Amino acid sequence: MHRFDARNIRSWSGIFFFMCRALEAHVGEVVYLGPDESFGTRFIEHNSSRLNRIWKKLTGKILLGDKHRLLAHRLAQFFERRIQESPCDILFAPVAASEIAFLKTDLPIIYCSDITWPLILDYYPDLAAVSSFARAEGQYIESLAVRRASACIFPSDWAAKSCCDDFGLPPESVHQISFGANLNDPPTRSAALNRSLDGSINLIMVGVDWERKGGPIAFECLTTLLKNNVEATLTLCGCIPPAGFEHPRFRVIPFLSKHDPEQWKQMEQLFLDAHFMLFPTRAEALGVVTCEASAFGLPTIATDTGGVCGALREGVNGYAMPYDARGDAYAAKIMQIIAEPSRYYALVVSCRDEYERRLNWDAWGRSMRSVVDGVLNRNIDPRLSDEIRG
Repeated sequence: MHRFDARNIRSWSGIFFFMCRALEAHVGEVVYLGPDESFGTRFIEHNSSRLNRIWKKLTGKILLGDKHRLLAHRLAQFFERRIQESPCDILFAPVAASEIAFLKTDLPIIYCSDITWPLILDYYPDLAAVSSFARAEGQYIESLAVRRASACIFPSDWAAKSCCDDFGLPPESVHQISFGANLNDPPTRSAALNRSLDGSINLIMVGVDWERKGGPIAFECLTTLLKNNVEATLTLCGCIPPAGFEHPRFRVIPFLSKHDPEQWKQMEQLFLDAHFMLFPTRAEALGVVTCEASAFGLPTIATDTGGVCGALREGVNGYAMPYDARGDAYAAKIMQIIAEPSRYYALVVSCRDEYERRLNWDAWGRSMRSVVDGVLNRNIDPRLSDEIRG
């Protein structure tokens, strides 16, 4: 359940869509209780946005976040009616704290998110403008939501630990289950493992926010490799960097859509032609791009920050660099790996293995079945219970 349409593959970057498909395949019938497009909810959201614009002009702060009591009470009324119209056994509520905070129901609830409100506030720089009122409202709404849930699911230990520490939940009710790669048609294993170190070392970076995704660090990595006589290229997909970041070996593709067959074919070829995914992000709740890179047998060199290591396992499908590492450190790691071709090829294989074992939505769905069985007090397959903690 969510106020947005979980069947829309563009909702939450496609995660809702793939989650629901995995639940249908491994847990049971999925009843879609949303979206909530009612006049009352749209009225509250519209006027909250207007109020925020006015308040920000006056104070420089955002008065209301996406979690506040007025909206949460309205959503509770909507979903209480929907539950009566569409009976079900259990409620799955991804990033739906506002939807369940005041919900009156006897049905068990499983809450899922990639981050907690306490983590997000002081982690993402663009949320520094959130008012103290919005901070308190968000904390209140999310604390009600996670305490109402019979189980809480997060894709990283970072977020799962916060749920326990910041909201006082017992560890046995909080589970870490990695998300999967958002790929309708993943490459075959043979295609993913068909890589060669002969010729140029091709790097790829995917992201819509140049600064937050660490674009300058990726560019430094390229130039450092070239200075060390390593023939290399860098392809950026998703945004346009500012002036000053130009190089003949640096290619920029402003946008490619997964939902356009021709554009996806181009994106797929970029992944197959690359040797490393660069992910020097400055702030990240997980990084599904690491799951997707692993499906292609593509090692990721990322920043050890936030929930990144929920998808990336050191030496298995990539390496996590210290937060303050610059492009020269990323380049040094790459040169160290390619200096031993057997090490690189073993990393490619373990990347794909990690995708097949853990970083796909079927694996997530099987682990979710175990959680659902536990919540409903059904017999749990012991093989599945071992997967829950990833």
